[in-house]
Amino acid sequence: YPAGDYIRLDQLAAELGITSAVAENGGYDDITPILRDLQAGGASLIICHASGYQTVCPEFANETKVPVAVIENPGAISPGLVSDIETQAQEVAYLAGVLAGKETKSGTVGIVVSGEPPTWNYMTVGFAEGLKATNPDAKLLYSVIGEAAYDDAAGAKRVTEQEIAAGADIIFGMGDGASFGMLQAIEDHNSQAGATEVRFIDVIGDKSAEHRDALLTSVLFDYTGIYRDMVNDLKNGAFGKVYTMDVKNGGVRLLDLPDTVADDVKAAVEQAKTDIVDGKVTVSAISDAEGMKAKLAELFPQ
Repeated sequence: YPAGDYIRLDQLAAELGITSAVAENGGYDDITPILRDLQAGGASLIICHASGYQTVCPEFANETKVPVAVIENPGAISPGLVSDIETQAQEVAYLAGVLAGKETKSGTVGIVVSGEPPTWNYMTVGFAEGLKATNPDAKLLYSVIGEAAYDDAAGAKRVTEQEIAAGADIIFGMGDGASFGMLQAIEDHNSQAGATEVRFIDVIGDKSAEHRDALLTSVLFDYTGIYRDMVNDLKNGAFGKVYTMDVKNGGVRLLDLPDTVADDVKAAVEQAKTDIVDGKVTVSAISDAEGMKAKLAELFPQ
């Protein structure tokens, strides 16, 4: 679960008269034992909150008949048994790209990812399109820590340091646990006397309390509405479909921008949001790594 969602989940459970349970730090090995523990505890719906669980959770549901929800795997949908959450995160990443295009002083912006799952690819393309629309002369760096390197903080630190050395003063990092390595690289750099300030755009959670100086904003995923719809659909026999989170319904949004961001920059981000909601701007939805890299090459040819 994204940081802060435990509270929202508890509040929603109280509202709906159900009991919630959270299995933390599942990692990316086989989570079947965790799923079986939840089943043994009486779980009647399991939400599998990671791209790395796209296969194991539907298999578990088909075997045990315990309903599950997965992320970015619409092919796994099964009536009454498996639902899919599509984040449309490219839209909110576009807003982050607009912000980066306005805020960069070096003219070089970096993306660091811990793998190339659909969600990260969606956001990479959206971010790149927002950056291009706002600052067409900018340079964009793109780096992959490794294959499914979601918890590789050391690798993330090394790759982020490389992008900073190449001139990036804003890093858009998609990493789960690896994001802490990205932040460490940025904070270590910023602590050096005379260093050009580098700032971080995070994904999923709010780390501003611990990393306020380095954090510019974060792409937030607010699942509250999705949770409510799933529970109600499960009761009504309508479970087993795609639930979409986008900028319009508030399922994806940016963390409130800090006071250090100028009013005209905030206005530009807000205008971009309005244009997306009104249909004036359509952000490309590209989920595969090959298509994503082709789009980056088109937008920012080397």
